[in-house]
Amino acid sequence: MADLVAPAPPARITTALGAVLRRVDRVMEVLVIALFAGIVLVGGLQVFFRYVLNASLSWSEELQRYGLIWIVFLALVIGYRRGAHIGMNLVLHALPRAVQVPVGWLVDLLWLGLGLAMVMYTAVYQSGAGLTFLKSVSRQSSAGMGLRMDIIYACIVVGGVYLTLAAVYALLCRFAGTSPRTELAEEPC
Repeated sequence: MADLVAPAPPARITTALGAVLRRVDRVMEVLVIALFAGIVLVGGLQVFFRYVLNASLSWSEELQRYGLIWIVFLALVIGYRRGAHIGMNLVLHALPRAVQVPVGWLVDLLWLGLGLAMVMYTAVYQSGAGLTFLKSVSRQSSAGMGLRMDIIYACIVVGGVYLTLAAVYALLCRFAGTSPRTELAEEPC
């Protein structure tokens, strides 16, 4: 009969947020892989065009740079969710258990602060002229491809929202006494 009791609201919220984040993780991982494959492909094409056809691609370096920027802001959260940032785990696991718990809370709170700051100072905070950062760069375009720069810098907001959700989930898991980290199929090298 105890199995039929519904979980408390915080447990339901944590479970639902965890399910959403697992789906978002898969989407972000596929996006990071696609961006990386695109960067490699465009880099290979640039080498081929420059050295074989003697005709450089004017936009290739810019596309690779912006793809890498997007990868950094998305992979940052993927690494956090997996507990794969070496500095976090190495130092944390070297501490005594009595210190690990509050430091773990602090680390997750700092990640939450970073995610909120990324969103706040990119998309919410307005300058004296009444413009957010994204709004101010929307009038600019990239030199090689002519992309609007707010599209490029939107990765900060996307990564910030993703990081904020991941940190909130980690804190809810810590509050519930469970592990917030996703399991890796294999140990990182």
